[in-house]
Amino acid sequence: MEKPESTGLVRVGFYNLALKLAIAPLSFAFSLLVVKYLSNPPYGLEVFGTWQYIFTLVIGYFTIPADMFYFITSRYSSEGRPVGGLLVINGISGLFSSLIFLILIPYFVYASHFDYPFYFYLSISLILIYYLYRISNAMVMGRTPKKVGEIAAVFQVVRLSSAIIMMFIFNLSIAAVILAYDFGYLVQILLNLLYIKSNLKLDFHLASVAIRKSLPVTVYYLQNVIEASLVWVVVSISGNTITVSYFESAFVLANVITWSQATQTGLIKKLSETKDPSVIETSLKLFSLTSGLFMFIIFAEGKDILFKLRPDYVNSIFALYVISFSNLIRGIYSIFYQSILMKDETLSIEGQGELKGELAKLTRINLLLSIIGVIISILLIEFLKSYPYFIIAVFMSMGLLINSFSMLFTSYRSSRRLYNFKVPREFFIPVLLSFLGIPFSFLMEGKSYLDILVYGVISIGIFSALNLINPYFRQLGRNVIGFIKSMK
Repeated sequence: MEKPESTGLVRVGFYNLALKLAIAPLSFAFSLLVVKYLSNPPYGLEVFGTWQYIFTLVIGYFTIPADMFYFITSRYSSEGRPVGGLLVINGISGLFSSLIFLILIPYFVYASHFDYPFYFYLSISLILIYYLYRISNAMVMGRTPKKVGEIAAVFQVVRLSSAIIMMFIFNLSIAAVILAYDFGYLVQILLNLLYIKSNLKLDFHLASVAIRKSLPVTVYYLQNVIEASLVWVVVSISGNTITVSYFESAFVLANVITWSQATQTGLIKKLSETKDPSVIETSLKLFSLTSGLFMFIIFAEGKDILFKLRPDYVNSIFALYVISFSNLIRGIYSIFYQSILMKDETLSIEGQGELKGELAKLTRINLLLSIIGVIISILLIEFLKSYPYFIIAVFMSMGLLINSFSMLFTSYRSSRRLYNFKVPREFFIPVLLSFLGIPFSFLMEGKSYLDILVYGVISIGIFSALNLINPYFRQLGRNVIGFIKSMK
């Protein structure tokens, strides 16, 4: 039986996941729209690949300081600390990052062989806005995590509607996608500021301490930089962005798995209230169940959806399998990572030796292991670069999977040492069942979007039926029924 300490975690997690599912068609429609709009005439693979190249540069490199303060801001916000100074410092970091990007644009244009620098210059706006979005979102996460899903829902509506207008009325190519993100993030920033319950007093002493405490987190994001380097390395080796198009078509679809991390939105706040091991155990079971469902659907229908994006993208199916499983593993890692963050006393305001704490040790090891994983991918790509584009995309994916396994192992070991929890057996059932989606893909071949939608509903039914053997699934079902009855 689930302990009462974890009740709030499940409630907030389910609430945000329900919102995520409710707006999932909008999120998915935006992703499909971008891929189809930029991959097909009058544009093409090179244009879509260039957008992914720009997006990887922005999110994978130049917004790292924005993410660097995210978890530490959530922690201090959940503790009621004055975090207004972090808001200011993050804005200043965004300006510096944008300036560096501006200086490097001529090189990025040269490396991509895409001689339209305007899109690179326009993406500076995305860097600036992203910094403010992340820091304000971190504050909401720490104090009112239930609002995270609501605000994200509005973002999806604004982003999709803006994209439709920019693409099909103004026909702005890559600029349409950049502006759609800009408008979506701007609205999200305004809503974040409206719902922030954090102490926004300008305490620059705390902000300077937070910067120091964020150094271990910086190493974590250096790992993201190393992995993001796969994109520009492939562009440099191949001399074009077509391979990136195959990789990113699989990556976009596999990111559906990350929706399950909505179940973790209440984790930091709950761990600030109690360090009971049941919190982690419950989070693992909940994430496993939801991510297993998404992976089952991706495995069952991924081939048909890739075909609808562009017929030759169906060859990206094996890259899709690899990235999907990698994303599931990273979602599990995220639970362990957040638990370590909240228990590491060296990261508290009064703590000392943050570079020797549990989180610092974890990130240093993972950084080393990630270098190994990326090197393996790059060597495979270099020696086998004459292979078809979709095969190279699989080699790119393998580096991510290797890194995901290493992150999972090291974070589990560290988190278990701090909390002494047990991985419940209910955790493994949905993950194993999700792989049954692969044989089901041969039985459910959708020829139209309606077919894909219908088979998606069938996939949910099949996965749910299979999970009747899962005690945690049955327990959740009883809880939902009890809740509905209590409302009568």
